[in-house]
Amino acid sequence: MSIERFPHSAKEESFEFAPEVRAEFDRIVEKYPVKRSALIPALQLAQKQNGYISSAVMQHVAGIFDISAMDVWGVVSFYSMLKTHPIGEYHFQLCSNLSCNLLGSGALLRRIEERLGIRAGETRADGKFSLERVECLGACGGGPCVQINVDYFECATPEMIDGIISALEKGEYVPPVGADEVAPPPAAAAEAAAAGDGTANVAGKAEG
Repeated sequence: MSIERFPHSAKEESFEFAPEVRAEFDRIVEKYPVKRSALIPALQLAQKQNGYISSAVMQHVAGIFDISAMDVWGVVSFYSMLKTHPIGEYHFQLCSNLSCNLLGSGALLRRIEERLGIRAGETRADGKFSLERVECLGACGGGPCVQINVDYFECATPEMIDGIISALEKGEYVPPVGADEVAPPPAAAAEAAAAGDGTANVAGKAEG
């Protein structure tokens, strides 16, 4: 088991919120009775500006909240949504938990690695794509699930992944896909099956 360690920045590296980002932070922090409760939103703003959370970022954020950089690190190292190294313009997160594994996430991982030319934990040389295996995306009812940046793609298939990657390679927007958009709700599927039209079963797949 690997242990993630505090990411020390080069001595010459520095960070501070851009004026417009600091203004956004000031608006956000007003919503919290206790200022420290806004730590995660502050880190998300910093990550959006810098691309990832470096030690220089943590030092800056720690100063804003009047806490230690190690206090900030305790939060950064806990949440997988906070990255301590550069990631791609399109960051793929593939669920590797039990439900998604049983439903084919292994095949998805192999297809993504093949299409992007990288392995899990790597970023493509051009900086466009990165890939990460995560423990759970909280979408067990729509497995296997892939998260790309902030969008979820549920009930994903290798063919779906091919289409997504092809579109992203061309800079095209790909809307998220929920489980209910891939397969009809169980009640609707059951009604179709009961009607005897042979077009769907309870899993929303065509029957032969």
